[in-house]
Parts: sequence; structure tokens; C-alpha cells
Amino acid sequence: MVKAHHFPTFPSAAAWLLRTACRVVVTLAACANWAQAATPLMIWPVDPVITEEQQAVAVWLENRGTASVSLQVRVLDWSQTDGEEFFSAQKDVVASPPISVVPAGKRQMVRLIAARRPPMGLEEAYRVVIDELPAPDDSAQKPTGAETGMGIRLNVRYAIPLFVYGEGAQPFRPTKPLLAGGKGKPLPPSLTWHATRQGNRHQLVVRNQGAGHARLTSVQWNTGSRGTIAINEGLMGYVLPGSQMRWELEAPPPANPELKATINGVDTLLPRAPR
Repeated sequence: MVKAHHFPTFPSAAAWLLRTACRVVVTLAACANWAQAATPLMIWPVDPVITEEQQAVAVWLENRGTASVSLQVRVLDWSQTDGEEFFSAQKDVVASPPISVVPAGKRQMVRLIAARRPPMGLEEAYRVVIDELPAPDDSAQKPTGAETGMGIRLNVRYAIPLFVYGEGAQPFRPTKPLLAGGKGKPLPPSLTWHATRQGNRHQLVVRNQGAGHARLTSVQWNTGSRGTIAINEGLMGYVLPGSQMRWELEAPPPANPELKATINGVDTLLPRAPR
């Protein structure tokens, strides 16, 4: 599932998601390079990157509905602190055009342009936020400033990650060949995990001490002869370089478990953090 996130007016992603989850539904299609939403809008690719050989990357928005749709595209800075995600306005990567009207059955190309390159050998993370704006004559969607804090009520919001690389760096994609003409070194993640407990709440904490992001899917406990216990069968989330993320567990961890997950497309046993 592609997660939708907040505007920079909110302090953390979690609070915004609770307020907007009822209005946003986005699912991945079977093909990993496409995303299909509850509304008839197709977005691809869902994992864009900008390397040192590129100044920009194209994202396509295709309207498969029967009426025109107005879309606003923005690029937000993405960081993680103390297990939470934060997003803020920035000017290093811009979307062009930022607002477009896509007729029914047509598609629109949006270029994500790197106005500033990351430092040499580093990866920087962004979220591309695509808002479906209400039609001008849609009286049911009149602004309710209390709901959005910005004087406009949004129909649907989508968000995809964007990673930008400095000179000498490339994305770590074990299941894919290096980008054509790429001269940089892939930046792999380096993960450890531990579990915490506060009263009846149990959390899984994953730390990334590597140079590149980690995308976690199909996360499960491996209990040896007792088999596996699913934690999240889909996309659990991302852990950015030098950051850690935490997720609530529905049940306490089993005794002496191993943590298994698909990291950037590769099945991996994650080492437990030293106690």
C-alpha cells in the first residue's frame, strides 16, 4: 500500500494519517511499476530516483475516469526522528508542472527536477504528494478550514517516495541491474532490530546504520521448528539512512524469534541489536 502523508503544518505523519485515513485509499497493482488508486488514476513509476546522470525524472499521471481531474503535485522533504516521519516544504526538488488538468482517458507527464544535488556519495529522501483537487462546481467539496487548515478540502491524496543521489552514488537494487550508464556505488542499508514494551504495548524497532534506505515488506517472525508468524504481509514502511522506525505489534513477540523481511526486494534475516 502506498501511504498518504501530511502537509508540513502537522508535526508528524501519524497524527495526520489518523485524520485522513477514511478519505484516502491507494493500492498497488500486480505490476510493481504501477500504482492504481480507488479513483481511476494511474501513477507510474512508483519508485522514481534521480542519479548523478540525471537532472530530472518523469512521473506519469493517467486519468482512466470519465471526467477531467485537477491534480496538484508537490515534493516534500522526508526525514525520520525518534521513530516518526516528518515532512516539510523544500526547494531542492520541484515538480513541473505543479498543477495540471488531465482530461478523461489522457495522461500528464510531471517532471521532478533536482535544482540542487545532494553531497557526494549521499542519498536524500523526498515524498511526492499528489492531491486530487475538487472540481470548481463541486458544492459538496466546499472548503472547511477546520478539516485541512488550508482553506481547501481534498478529494484524494497519493504519495510515492523519491530518492535523489549525489555524485558517486546509486540506489541499492539487488533484484535490478545497475542503472544504465551509472558510475556510482550502490548504497545498501544496514539494519538491526529490537522489540520494546510499555505496559501492554509492544513495538518493533528497526534501525538503519547503512548509507541507503530500506524498504520493508513481508515482515514476519521466524520461530524455527514452530514456523513463521506474519507481522505485516504487505509494505510495512521505509527506514532512512541513520534513522530508526517503530511499529506497533498486535501481539507480543514469540520467545527467541528471528526477524525475517523482504528488504529492497530480497528476503533477509535481520540481526538483532546487541542488548
